[in-house]
Amino acid sequence: MNTQKTEDYVSFETAKLLKEKGFPQDTVSCNTCYKYNGNFCNNARSMSGVDREICYIAPTKYMALKWLRDLPEIAYCIFIFADGEMGELHYVFEIQEINNDLLKCNGSLEIEYNCFDTYEEACEAAIKYCLENLI
Repeated sequence: MNTQKTEDYVSFETAKLLKEKGFPQDTVSCNTCYKYNGNFCNNARSMSGVDREICYIAPTKYMALKWLRDLPEIAYCIFIFADGEMGELHYVFEIQEINNDLLKCNGSLEIEYNCFDTYEEACEAAIKYCLENLI
């Protein structure tokens, strides 16, 4: 059994959206990136200035969710949903946009649309939803 823990980075598509929406492209805080062609690189600090300009910082999902959480207008929740009939566990996300002290739910709780087999899949989907629809 492999017990080595590895970080779970956002996908290439999500890294591009994060850059577009203002996620810091700081190689001191995050040394991982995707090159322009989608290849993963875990040593962004060593890249030359030109190469660094055309790469996309690849934070862990936790780092991306923390950045979203620090934005004042977004709240999110990822929770476990238990299927009563089958006894299976699924993960669901809910996104709320905060406007003028009112909460507006943007994430559907309908299981066929937002049900994921792993927590990591739900995180990635929640990050992508916020980037595409709220920022």
